[in-house]
Amino acid sequence: MRLDARSVVSAAPRVLIADSTPATHSTLESLLRRAGWTVLTVVSSGEVLRAVRDHAVDVLLIDPELPGAGVSGIDVVRTLKGATRFRHLPVLLLLRGGRTVTIDVPCEGSLALDRLSEAEIRQAILSALVHGAVPDIVREIAAKVVPEIAERLIREEMGRLRFEHGLGGSR
Repeated sequence: MRLDARSVVSAAPRVLIADSTPATHSTLESLLRRAGWTVLTVVSSGEVLRAVRDHAVDVLLIDPELPGAGVSGIDVVRTLKGATRFRHLPVLLLLRGGRTVTIDVPCEGSLALDRLSEAEIRQAILSALVHGAVPDIVREIAAKVVPEIAERLIREEMGRLRFEHGLGGSR
């Protein structure tokens, strides 16, 4: 079975941009819509949690310093990655001005908005989408393959036990 990004990612990925800077919204939204993706935008941390809960978001692009009632973008990422339902949601941090951020929860990377080309931004988002799809792919494959393997192993073990105990089984 060969997988590529097009077969893993839905036809029109839904991207949530969580940033309070209008220029970031405008730039990213334009870029992603041209690529055929559906874009949602929010400007506060509370809105992120509602949007992720209420919409089928495929990837989250978030400013680590996103404002919102004492809850930063990092706090939102920590909350999402700690929730079973959203643990595998791909998250990319939006960074500007050469900043770097270290967080104590796993995310799929960051986008240096002032240093990356449009092609590099699209590729980073696509990579995050593929990364986020891997657990679903593994579950789907396991659901198909594991029962067949289990049945074969059970048949083999039953045959071995019958042979071992003289009940007419063969090896």
